[in-house]
Amino acid sequence: MSGTELLTVIGVSAGIAAIVGVAAWLLLRRFARAPITVHLVTVVVAAVASVVGGVMVATQAMYLTDRDARIALVIAVTSGAVAVVTASLLGLEIARAARVLRAAAEGLGRGVPVERQPLPVGEFRAVLDELAASDARLRAARDEIDRQEHARRELVTRIAHDLRVPLAGIRAQAEALQDGLAPDPDRYLAQIGAQVGRVDALVADLFAVSQIDAGTLRLRRERVSLADVASDAVAELRGLADGAGVTFEFAATGAGTVDGDAVQLGRAVTNLLANALQHTPSGGRVAVAVDEIGEHVRLTVADGGPGFAAVDLEHAFEAGWRGSDARSPHRLDLTGGAGLGLAIVRGIARAHGGDASAANAPGGGAVLTLSLPAAA
Repeated sequence: MSGTELLTVIGVSAGIAAIVGVAAWLLLRRFARAPITVHLVTVVVAAVASVVGGVMVATQAMYLTDRDARIALVIAVTSGAVAVVTASLLGLEIARAARVLRAAAEGLGRGVPVERQPLPVGEFRAVLDELAASDARLRAARDEIDRQEHARRELVTRIAHDLRVPLAGIRAQAEALQDGLAPDPDRYLAQIGAQVGRVDALVADLFAVSQIDAGTLRLRRERVSLADVASDAVAELRGLADGAGVTFEFAATGAGTVDGDAVQLGRAVTNLLANALQHTPSGGRVAVAVDEIGEHVRLTVADGGPGFAAVDLEHAFEAGWRGSDARSPHRLDLTGGAGLGLAIVRGIARAHGGDASAANAPGGGAVLTLSLPAAA
């Protein structure tokens, strides 16, 4: 075969393949919603047709005898038919895998668990694995939403109770004063003031939690010594601790300078100390320590109470959480009992770029840690 004839055969074969390919592409676009088996068979038929057309052109150009041309054509057609049958069988298997993916996607929307299973195509298997992982994440998110909703309802109920008690006391004492039935008006007025202070503290905690949740807590940053803040908080609560028979121990290995809001940090530290004091029995101690570890300043408060139940550790800093019976009810009522103190601690810590954590001491008692970035 001369060079010209070879180029002619190549050109004609390429033209036939191009025509068949365009026809197959138009057919697939026309039946885009057809099953995957139809698409796969169409592709194989197009490939076989291109090869058969090329063989026919080659046999004519090579001037083969009619017998040789028929043999070549029979071989091409037979091979093509086998290829189409094979493609159909493979298409059925791929279609089954596609149905599994479709069922998994539908089940994901209805809440039906997505189970991993072997599929014949690696990409399909990867998609199924991702659907299963997404299902697990969605279930975890739904569980978290349900848990938060349950906690929110409990928080609302507890706050309503905590507000109702002092308000009922204020009303009764105010009515006694109005009716002139109070034997000691000054004492009644002092009790009303104390109840008002308790309600005001609870409302302030609710406002702080709402600011933290909304991300609107504003900080007036300055250079603050966390050791000084902790020392002031210990001094503020030492009188209550002495009255409850609890010993405060304070130690600082450095100033623990941070860039933060002194008022908010003082509130966080006071909440930690109040929490420890509420759960430490008479004769116990609360150890407060401030140290610097690398680029962080850490404040730890270790109490002498029963510690946290293992299932409660991860919920210690959630709003409204009050823990198991081991740490509730409180021996001293310093925070109103609404379970907002530690949630405020974590919110203030994270607003400063730090965090708060809870653990149980090996010898008993809880250890609450406030970690903040050290000042540059």
